[in-house]
Amino acid sequence: MNFVIDSKYFFQNLKAISSVISTSNNINILTCFILNLTNGLLKIKASDLYLCIKITLKVVSKMNGKVAVPAKLLLEILNQLPEQTIKIKTRTYNQLRISSLKGNYEIGVLDHKLFPKHKKIKNPKSCILKKDTLLNIINNTLFAVGNEELRPVLNGVCFNIKKQTGSFIATNTKILAKYFLNNLKNKEKIKFLLPKKTLLILKKIFLNNLKNKEQNKYLKIQYNKYNTWFKVSNKVLISSLIKGDFPNYDSIIPKAKLKNKLIINVQDLLKAIKRIRLFANPKDNRITFSFSLKQNIIFSANNELTNKGFEELICEYSGENLEISFNSKDLIEVLSNLTFQDIEIKFQDKYTPAIIQPIFYLKKEKILRIIIPLT
Repeated sequence: MNFVIDSKYFFQNLKAISSVISTSNNINILTCFILNLTNGLLKIKASDLYLCIKITLKVVSKMNGKVAVPAKLLLEILNQLPEQTIKIKTRTYNQLRISSLKGNYEIGVLDHKLFPKHKKIKNPKSCILKKDTLLNIINNTLFAVGNEELRPVLNGVCFNIKKQTGSFIATNTKILAKYFLNNLKNKEKIKFLLPKKTLLILKKIFLNNLKNKEQNKYLKIQYNKYNTWFKVSNKVLISSLIKGDFPNYDSIIPKAKLKNKLIINVQDLLKAIKRIRLFANPKDNRITFSFSLKQNIIFSANNELTNKGFEELICEYSGENLEISFNSKDLIEVLSNLTFQDIEIKFQDKYTPAIIQPIFYLKKEKILRIIIPLT
């Protein structure tokens, strides 16, 4: 292997895919980047067994080759170098040399043949999405993903894509997020469960790419029973899927018409919750809403420390007198991920899950949040 490359360009691309690598991994080969140079194309891979990212860079090369380079050390060396053209060359079968303007740096490399191979997806189903559409899906669902060892199906987002519509759902049993699109154009139906880590890395890649308006606006998703495959400009991401059936989320959503409705500014409500939660008992972070014809207030109390606080809400409320409690952390999580100015919250009684929706939204989408009250 023998090639030259700009140090900053090399570092930025390696950094972009390095988040898949776990520094605490006991398998040494999985702490490495695989560098595979073939006729001026440098293909780089990183993996944690369940997730693999591939990236292709054009370089000036003299000799092909393939090595496994410790990721942490390579990134640290490149990060400390001022921007310049560097030369990277294998000296022996187990040593790589980086040559800069002022010095040489030699790194011990591993046998690339030990790196796990990901099988090609055979007979996949596929769909095309805009990158900003996928980013909206992630932003509107990721916060509700669970962290359950005994119920791994809750640790991801359910993608249920049909020919013209798509539903994307996440829940941790305390809150539920559903994002619905009705402007899709797909040839076939696909349904899978995508892990949280995959979504986080996809979001990082998309945010970087969306800054560059020259990049392709679309991406292709392929999937079979075990894996999904995403292609984003010069990057490919392959992810294992979560096995199992996603819970029947429709059973959580109240079917009857809810008789009590609150209309309020999101930021005003968030600020009030963050102030009042300071007085809540940390055991359950309980805050309570009290609605009536006379006044609408939010309050909390910690009887153990004789702390209590309440505020009057500036809002519109229609319905019966109602007192209902929520975990303030869950409520903040739900509200913080809404980008709209005003929302409506619908209640049935103090036991029934509340529905949170923006008052106005685009015709092509529907945003729904469900939160379970404390009893």
